[in-house]
Amino acid sequence: MKKSILVDIPIITDYLKTGKGVLPAAYEQFSMNIASTTYSELLASQTFTDPSLETEVKDFVKKYFSVIDIDSAIAMEAAVILRSSDLTLATALVAATAKVKNLEILT
Repeated sequence: MKKSILVDIPIITDYLKTGKGVLPAAYEQFSMNIASTTYSELLASQTFTDPSLETEVKDFVKKYFSVIDIDSAIAMEAAVILRSSDLTLATALVAATAKVKNLEILT
């Protein structure tokens, strides 16, 4: 069974833009997850306002990633992170997801 990791958005966008990067190698080694905030950020890109491109991205995520939803434990951990840092809410939620789910982040 593959070790699970949490993949951050720059890894995904780099692959989607160039077709290159570390994502293919990571897929071979790891079971890949993304935080639901990462999924939102990805779909919020102006690049994907075209419905067919948005569908392609949704299909890509569905095929290669498990999406981890924010629950109360993740929300509380993100609040702790936000109080002690200058991170954005999205970044704090990704970090909190990794911490609560005990996952390393690929970023």
